[in-house]
Amino acid sequence: MIERTTRYENWQRRIGLLLSSQTVSMFGSMVSGFAVVWYITLRTGSGLWVTYATLANTIPSVIISLWAGVWADRYSRKYLAMLADSGIALVTLLMAILFAMGIRDLWLLLILLAARSAGNGIQSPAVNALVADIVPGSHLSRVNGIYNTLSSFSQLMAPAMGGVILANFDLRFAFGLDVVTAIIGISMMSLIKLQQREQQRQPAGIFTEMAAGLKYIKMRPLILGLMIAYFAFFILLAPASVLSPVFVERAYGHNVMFLTWSEVAWSLGSVIGGVLVAMKKVIKDKIGAIALVMVVCGVVFGVIGFAPTIWWYCVIMALGGLIFPLLPTADTTLIQENVEHHYMGRIFSVFGIFVGATTPIGTLLFGPLADVLDIKWIFLGTGILNIIVGFVFLTTMAKYRQQELKRYHQ
Repeated sequence: MIERTTRYENWQRRIGLLLSSQTVSMFGSMVSGFAVVWYITLRTGSGLWVTYATLANTIPSVIISLWAGVWADRYSRKYLAMLADSGIALVTLLMAILFAMGIRDLWLLLILLAARSAGNGIQSPAVNALVADIVPGSHLSRVNGIYNTLSSFSQLMAPAMGGVILANFDLRFAFGLDVVTAIIGISMMSLIKLQQREQQRQPAGIFTEMAAGLKYIKMRPLILGLMIAYFAFFILLAPASVLSPVFVERAYGHNVMFLTWSEVAWSLGSVIGGVLVAMKKVIKDKIGAIALVMVVCGVVFGVIGFAPTIWWYCVIMALGGLIFPLLPTADTTLIQENVEHHYMGRIFSVFGIFVGATTPIGTLLFGPLADVLDIKWIFLGTGILNIIVGFVFLTTMAKYRQQELKRYHQ
């Protein structure tokens, strides 16, 4: 009992520093990321180039996650996250220097996206596991909700800032902002004092520990079922997330502000939804919440391609954003509550691989198709399939849902 009290001592200050550092760093990265993708979209107007950018932004994260989860369980999660953030900042600084020298080939931007993806693949499982190290279990839902609200707020502000930068300056300004916010975030994170984690086992080889993580998942049907459902859901969500800029440019006109408004609409809905989620101390029916988001997203992105004007498009995007924060809050808390701490990094890593692999797979499936088929029909077909995925997930996880609800009612 004394050890447990010491572990969570002064946890509010530590989680405050962690969330603040990640939010500041995330904001700069999002601004730079939006500016880069929109720069490529407006310069090429090609679904194929958007596919290249998406693959560069996702595949490295999937690959590095194979090792990142083991590192997060073996080494300091705090310093691992700081190291990843530092690496991204250095590559971004190099890109700013090259652009200042007049070297502006599009393939350089793909390298930047790939480096950022690799860094995020290391940082994400470390930070998610670190939250569970710091926060008592009874507060996890609320803290995850606050974290997702802060993320949504960054997503709200970042597209507007990225649009302003792209319209009035150039990418060097966005790169500079990214570097500065990374330095601030790393400095804040260095102030967090953590109790050293106990070693639960003697470190084995990397691949042996990877295999142990996969075996752990296989033995827990709840976690395995969640990952399989997410794999299907996010593949089908890929067209809506990846092809939206191309759809807006084709359907409503070649205007960077239209791209900005569509992203702001989603993020505004996400901020409101995130606040509502964060106000709940506990999400009792996390499985039901996940299924609800899958169904609603299927409806939203199934009809969004038929929006007659950019304004209607933004309204529908805002409705999707309103419900979406429930998803990462519910799934992150579900994993944190059902996985032992010394496996947490690997499980979040595998989870990240499942989700991260869906974007390149979905992009390869649907990206080139966008150059030969009206995107609204792609949106409609994948939306209907996601509604089905939501109902199937709810049905197959019924036993675990009942167990969860019974636990909260005891």
